[in-house]
Formats: sequence, structure tokens, C-alpha cells
Amino acid sequence: MVVLSLGLAACNATTSITDLLGMQRDGAPVEKANNPANDPTRAPDQGLITDANPWPGDAALPEGEGQEILTLYNDEAALNEKRVALLLPLSGPNEELGRAMRHAAELAMFDVAGDDFVLMPIDTAGTYQGGQAAAHQAINAGAKMILGPLFAESVSGASEIAKAAGVPVIAFSNNQRVAESGVWVNGFVPEDQIARAAGYATTQGKYRFAALLPQNDYGRQIAGALQGVVSRVGGSLGRVAFYAPGSENLEQTIRDFANYDARRANLRARKRELQADGSAASQRALKRLEGVDTLGELDFDALILPATGGELRQVSALLAYFDVDGAQVQFIGTFGWNDPGLFSEPALKGGIFAAPDPENWKLFSDRFQRTFGEQPPRISSLAYDSAALAAVLSRDSGQMTREAVTNPNGFVGVDGIFRLTAQGRSERGYAVMQIQPDGAKVVAPAPAAFDQVF
Repeated sequence: MVVLSLGLAACNATTSITDLLGMQRDGAPVEKANNPANDPTRAPDQGLITDANPWPGDAALPEGEGQEILTLYNDEAALNEKRVALLLPLSGPNEELGRAMRHAAELAMFDVAGDDFVLMPIDTAGTYQGGQAAAHQAINAGAKMILGPLFAESVSGASEIAKAAGVPVIAFSNNQRVAESGVWVNGFVPEDQIARAAGYATTQGKYRFAALLPQNDYGRQIAGALQGVVSRVGGSLGRVAFYAPGSENLEQTIRDFANYDARRANLRARKRELQADGSAASQRALKRLEGVDTLGELDFDALILPATGGELRQVSALLAYFDVDGAQVQFIGTFGWNDPGLFSEPALKGGIFAAPDPENWKLFSDRFQRTFGEQPPRISSLAYDSAALAAVLSRDSGQMTREAVTNPNGFVGVDGIFRLTAQGRSERGYAVMQIQPDGAKVVAPAPAAFDQVF
């Protein structure tokens, strides 16, 4: 296993990630960002997965660009340099996020890369056509590997060009539908996060799973993976229900999901029985039912809720209102729950989610802030780890090939262990976090090896 950190080393090296992240290096060859990203410390936005709209498979490149893939090495320098393209949204509404990820990649380059390693940032503007044009530009400039793009549309556009040229792509998207041989999705994949948290739930005696999912592409993608995820961890999957975010029917959807009316009717019937009995024991039983809203168990004891932000607050509050008690049912979320704005929500107390080890992120974040004067967006570590991976492969073996990228032993970076599969997927080792009154706490540490995860 190769260790990726601020200063890459083999796994038997004496320098640890903690040592390296604590170091201050001056003179990094980067520009200082002018403005911090909005909400820079919150978890990755699940909006990286867009709603389902077919992307144009035959979208034209910008005017003046030919469809023919030119020779990979079109100048003499490219023969002697390890050129890697970094495709990011460096203009448009996500410009600040793209710039921060560029800085993180430059930091990795400064820490790790040899003198012959060249990082080429190219703007995608966050679009399908922009991804196509950026990949075309990268290949014409002699790129031997492409890092990024960030958004699934851009990945889809870039991959068409890169595959034709035989150039590997390590994308930052978390949308597995753009993964394929030679195009890796290296983002924080929500299905894998759910699998890790669900596996922990079974160790706590929770085996009967249900899911309440948004009626959009993100929810449908998770739904498609749930049966396999739950079976893999030894649980059983019952009801899977969808709701329309922001819909007027949301309350009724959750009322039905909670089987509230039937459970409420059970309570009333039981009270009538006890009142008719009139015995002292019945009176004591009636006393115990005071303040109880429903009677009867739910048919699940673990509930998968991949919503985030305000949508999660609304859904969790309605679940509590319709008597789905988080003290009895284990709520399971995604990395998007790692949001301090959610930690004070009473309905989410005790809920769990999977996330990279927070200690490594803090070290990286502190280092980034010292270097650039601002807090990094949470997903910027993806750019650091991916650039570090490219740099170490070019430095140690000189080969940025599919075989080198898919080392089954994997790699260790800021976000813990990860490996890339032949099918274009990434696999990660996550910690399990629990929402407690004073914040999210680690209740199961991130594994150190893949035989403990997958």
C-alpha cells in the first residue's frame, strides 16, 4: 500500500501523515486565492449528482476544434516530462470551488512531484462541452493522465476524448454512472458510505432496514444499490419510499411511511379495552400509555436517510412528529450529514453516517489555511490525493497506466485508504460518526486495510 500524504512515502516509511501535515513549507508555487468558498468546511454537496437528463453524446467541440485526436506527444518537451492535466470549473458559478481544488493539487505537486512533473490546470466551466474541449486541449498538450473533471456532465464529455486517446481519467465526481474502464470516479460515493454505516448498525443489533429517498436522480441511484448494500452487511431491506423534496405532499408521504394512522388506531383500541376492563392492572396500563401517540412496532429498526441540509431537517422533524423515534430506530445518513448546522437537530440525535477520518482532514485543512490564507472546501482533499497519486506513480515507476492506478493494495491519503477498481469505481475506508449533543463523534474508526472493509 502506498501512503499519500503531505510528502508521499512508501508504507514502511518512518514519516507519518501527521508529521507531514504539521509541517509548514514556504514558497509553494501557487497563487493566493482572493475569496473563500461559501461554507468551506461543510461536507460535500450531494448536488454533485445532477438530476437525470440525457447528456448529448454528439455535442460539438467549440468552433475551430477538430474531432480528430491529434498525436499525444506534439512537442519535444512532452517526451521528457510527466504531464498531467487538471480539469476543473475555473470559470462560472463554481469558479471558487475549482480554484481551491487547483490549489490543493498544486500543494500536492509542491510536496511530492519530481522536477519533470508538470500539472496543467484547464477550465471545463462545469459543462459537458467544456469537459470535451478541456480533454482535447489536455491530450494535444501531451497529458499522460487527466485528473478531474468535478461534475458528472464534464466527466462524461471528457471521457469520450480521453478514451479515444488511451489516456486514464481520475475524476472527482461521486456519480458512479460515469464510471467505466479507464475512467475512475474518485469522489465520496454515497452508496459506499451507506454500506459502511449500515454495517455498523448491524453490529448494534439493527437488521431490518428501510429507506426514505428523494424522488430525483440521486435518490433513484441510491435505491438501485440498496438491495446489494443491505444484503452485503447481513441485513434485510423492507420498504423503500420516495418523496418529492419541497412538495406539499411531503407530510402525507411520511405519515404513510410511518404507518401512523394504523398505529394511532391501535393505541385508541387498546385504551378502550383497558377502560372497559376497569381492573387495577388495566388502570396502571392506561397510566403507562399517557403521553404515548401510537402503539405497535414499526417493521424496520434502521432507516436510511440520504437527504442533507434543510431537506433533512424537514424530513427528520416530520418523522419525529409521526412517531418514528430515533431512539428506537437507527437513522443512517451520508457524509452530507457532516454539517454543524444539523448537529443540534433533536430528531437526528444518535444518527450515524460514514466519513473519512476527521483528524487527517483537520491536519490538511490547517496546512491549506496556512499556505493560502483560507479554509479549503471539504472536497479539495480529493484533488490533493489524486494529484499526489499521479505524482508518486510518475516518480516511483514512471508509469501512469491503468495497471499502476488499479493497484489492489490501494493507497492511503488525506481521506484514508482508497483503491481504484478495473470497472472505474473507487473503494474507501470510512469511519462511522454519530451525532451527539456536542457534535459528531467517531464511534467506529476508519479501517487501516481493505480486508477490514470490502
